[in-house]
Amino acid sequence: MLLILVFFSPYCHKVRQNCFKRQKKMKKQLASELCNAYFIVYTDRVKYCNIANLIIYTDKMVFTKRTLEYFSLIQYHVRTAVVKSVTSVPFAYEEESFFKAYNALEDIWRKRISQRQVAHTNKVSREKLKEWEKSFIKHGTVGLLPDLSFVVVDSKLERLVVLIKSCRPHERANFILRLARIFEFDDVSLEMIRHIQRCYGYGHRMDAGDIVYFQELQHILYSVMRQKQKTATATIHSTTDRSSTFINYTHDFLQHKVELMKQLSQCKKRRQIRPILLQFGVTPNRFYLLKKRYMQYGVWGLVNLNQKGHIGEKISPALELRIIEQRLMNPHLSTSKMIKKFNLHCSRANVQRIYTRWNLSAFKSPVSIRGVISHSIPEKLTEQSCRSCASSARAQFPDLIARARLKVNLSFSRFMESLSHKSVYISNPGALLAAPLLDQLGVVESLRTYGPSNWSGSEITNNIIVNVIRIIAGFSTINNYTVNSDRSVAIGAGLSLNPTKSRFYDSLDEIRFTHLQKLRNDASCRARELGIITAEEIAIDYHCDPCDSRFPHDKSLSKSPDKNGNVVYAHRPQIIWDSITNSIINIAYCEGSSRATSALYSFCEQNLFKIIDPDAVSEIYADSEYTGEKQLVYLAIRSTTNITMCLKQNPKIKKWKEETMRLGQWQDYGQQYRIICNDYILAQTRKPFRFIVKQNKETGEVRCFGSTHVEKSAPKILDSYHIRWPVETGIKDLIENYFLNKPTGTSPEKIEMHYYCVMLARLTIDYFISLLAYPRWRTPEEWECVLSTIRSSIFSNQNCKLSLHESGDFMITYLDGDRQGVKKKIAQLLLKRKNDGLNKCSWWGNKGVRIDVKDQYQFRESVENIS
Repeated sequence: MLLILVFFSPYCHKVRQNCFKRQKKMKKQLASELCNAYFIVYTDRVKYCNIANLIIYTDKMVFTKRTLEYFSLIQYHVRTAVVKSVTSVPFAYEEESFFKAYNALEDIWRKRISQRQVAHTNKVSREKLKEWEKSFIKHGTVGLLPDLSFVVVDSKLERLVVLIKSCRPHERANFILRLARIFEFDDVSLEMIRHIQRCYGYGHRMDAGDIVYFQELQHILYSVMRQKQKTATATIHSTTDRSSTFINYTHDFLQHKVELMKQLSQCKKRRQIRPILLQFGVTPNRFYLLKKRYMQYGVWGLVNLNQKGHIGEKISPALELRIIEQRLMNPHLSTSKMIKKFNLHCSRANVQRIYTRWNLSAFKSPVSIRGVISHSIPEKLTEQSCRSCASSARAQFPDLIARARLKVNLSFSRFMESLSHKSVYISNPGALLAAPLLDQLGVVESLRTYGPSNWSGSEITNNIIVNVIRIIAGFSTINNYTVNSDRSVAIGAGLSLNPTKSRFYDSLDEIRFTHLQKLRNDASCRARELGIITAEEIAIDYHCDPCDSRFPHDKSLSKSPDKNGNVVYAHRPQIIWDSITNSIINIAYCEGSSRATSALYSFCEQNLFKIIDPDAVSEIYADSEYTGEKQLVYLAIRSTTNITMCLKQNPKIKKWKEETMRLGQWQDYGQQYRIICNDYILAQTRKPFRFIVKQNKETGEVRCFGSTHVEKSAPKILDSYHIRWPVETGIKDLIENYFLNKPTGTSPEKIEMHYYCVMLARLTIDYFISLLAYPRWRTPEEWECVLSTIRSSIFSNQNCKLSLHESGDFMITYLDGDRQGVKKKIAQLLLKRKNDGLNKCSWWGNKGVRIDVKDQYQFRESVENIS
């Protein structure tokens, strides 16, 4: 952005007088910020004033919508030109005025064509030709680049937006708006802040590639302005000898690159490129870099980049933002005290530079900003993008199987043909009943979208589906499954025979944590779309899973304390639970050495807020492992919701406990307990926090609780905390019925793959229970039955006969009758879903399943009654 100060008009004379008056009023403050002030002349208005007759350049710029659209279409035009060209080296492309101006001046200067004829050929006026020629003489080829339009905003506001988004990408625009109002920036709005974010690549997608793209683009534009500044006093091309001075590689660096690309674009064979590079003195590596930049930015990518040097050490954006926050909250902190507070090992001048840049010394009273800017998240997380409330792969690609031309397993197709004239006896019909519901979770579309590349075979089914159905059928390990003679799991997974152990394990070697992260999130998104989870009230908890590997150190496993306090090799799955629907939201693998207080940020950002909108969460219940004010601040501000947690008795909690117990205002809580509460103000947020002590009357055992619900009484807070208990019973259910502690393999990737299969199995059963709504499978607390009850009723150890229905669907015939009537209800449910087009399974060739009930002992009972 070129900022020019002009003082020759009467209007500017008045402005200069106003600036001198303003300088007298501001005194030392203006003198310290004079070097950072800009003097902008645009549309007969002056924005900021500085010393006269100066030209100031800055790399800070906010594009208009027209400029953003111009750069967004450059790559499209370049790719189109490459396709139409006979060579792989592009040069001229459509909708670019630079090539028209450069070719026009070449015709006039080198080919000696008249200006009238050139103007007629290019359909421009002669005045336009004179403007091009004037810019070409003064600035060289850089002067022919098109003029861009920018939005003039406060440079400090721009810097504040970039500072916050660079170190805390999850911050919202309204947070930046409220902080900007503290600094009293003029004309600040949410639309302006969001527009600045888009101009720096921090758009809705938060893609790292966009950030790099706009950083390089601003560096290019900065270099263009610097080159124009250097050549402002001397001419590069002479009008007296146009033919010989048109080419000036010594001073016109952009022209050298333009002529190079122009000649290379005429080479029809690749072997002709090397001699031209040698002729222009350009190395092949440099050429490939220029070509890459040309494909991204067009002719702008050929500009030589000016290095932006920095004098002395530079403070990181995260530290600069922390200094700003601390100084606003604690005005008594001088630069020396700030260095001591953060234990900084840098010069005092660096901190003083931040004080001067943001005029922090002007704030004499504390400003409460906690709740406006949340606590920073780990560095690893800031590099990743965060997209909330995404759609599942099933919703985005409903016809993926047809487009990818995926096929049913060949041996399974032959098995289906054999069922047309014979029946097969099975004992685990739950594997077939769960398959259509598992297909509705979009497991095939998810694996094809986010799974390893070598999994993209021609068959629909895979071993992930086999593993999920194995868990539902009740086989705790792969060994128990493979040695079993019943083929229900294989048929339910779209196979005819059980895969061997070696084949099963080898197929899972290519899966990595990056794949599993996306697969788990996609399953949660699909569960949200099906109504299995709502995430209005959620609970977060850890589980310690000791490892039984003989070589845990070689498997990259670390140690962790178990429930008995023994330090063992273990991995700790972290679980997010829906307390309303009593279903799992997400589960992630964590090493044994990881702790809840350090893993909470990345876990929630990756596994919760990418699936559920933070505004949709109304309550969060946390276990004692998450005790800490930083964690409380993060959860409360990130989701703008209330938090209730059990508190671990660290030194701070012990101090609160002693102070509260001294009050002596105990009240009974049931027959065994008594409680007492006290309100505290959190130091970092200045928010009230209700602290509760619960004591057993007989043993004297004390537990501590806390909540942001200061409007509720202590008994009501403890009563509502019972909503968190489903996660405790849910973890026990996952261990006993879904075999959470018996992972497939011992490597960390295969352990998390097992967690993913357990998650799919649990969601499938929850989906089945929600559709059936069988009243006998509900407890008085409105909790659904566990999987063991369903297995013993209809899923496992049943006398069944499998055949083919006349419609082409599977027909499962129960031979032992239906005393409770649940099988008839399932038959009606499957028939209704068949009419709705939902009772089908993709790896069965879109065939469904039906149920028939017979009692093979009915004839014997009738004979006994007759006798």
